[in-house]
Amino acid sequence: MTKIVHLSDIHMAPAGERVVGFDPAARLAAVVEAVNAEHADAALCIVSGDLADRGDEVSYRRLAPLLAGLVPPVRLMLGNHDRREPFRRVFPEAPDDGAGFVQEAIDLGALRLVLLDTLDEAAPSAGRLGSARLAWLEKALAARPDAATLVFLHHPPFPLGIDYFNAMLLEDGDRLEALLDRHPQVIHTAFGHVHFATCGRSGRRSFSATRGTCHPLHPLPAGLSARYVDRPPACDVILVDGGRVVVHPLEVAPADAVVARETADGDGGPGSITVFRPATS
Repeated sequence: MTKIVHLSDIHMAPAGERVVGFDPAARLAAVVEAVNAEHADAALCIVSGDLADRGDEVSYRRLAPLLAGLVPPVRLMLGNHDRREPFRRVFPEAPDDGAGFVQEAIDLGALRLVLLDTLDEAAPSAGRLGSARLAWLEKALAARPDAATLVFLHHPPFPLGIDYFNAMLLEDGDRLEALLDRHPQVIHTAFGHVHFATCGRSGRRSFSATRGTCHPLHPLPAGLSARYVDRPPACDVILVDGGRVVVHPLEVAPADAVVARETADGDGGPGSITVFRPATS
């Protein structure tokens, strides 16, 4: 079984600045600590974009040492808030697909991960792949048709039933979905961008979105307003075993949030439970 940690939407800002009332550095630091404590054995940590809130070099330089503290190896992707030139100045080792896009295919034994660059710097929120990036993806998938494959991107390629995001999706999501349909080895897609956790199925593929580390959103199905809520930062832990994909949303819990602990007895019984304090609700 291969473990992958999926982070997204860090929205790093210069020191002393908050984003929608949240401290992005402190929240990322909490996630890094949790990943290192509980999931240091992950094969990879993928950060699927919106690394910096304004795509500025100062924020990328503030981000770099925090990400360097992760025990699992890290791969970075770009979102609509990012900018390629300042990003590459701070992360010169980032992949290049030959056309300047931050895209790569990673082989983990029998598993292949494909990381896409959906940033369209001319658009404020929507994403775009375009013909060149889609052609690169076609080749990346054709290279290992027998390898179970997960595709990561920043923007959802299809509507999620939330009006607020309908104008912020991947512009050519239909083309992407049609391409993936031609490659049945793609078993799962994972993305960020929406700031809430969701999952489901699109055609033959499952999908998941991680809530992200910075400002969580409480989705409303109708209307064009968003409500950001005071909840802990989060990431996803993705477990892949052949054609099986299991996604565990991980919400960082401070030590004082633990109200009880149960130790199982190994045969499915209740085991032993220790209650530390009453829950507040």
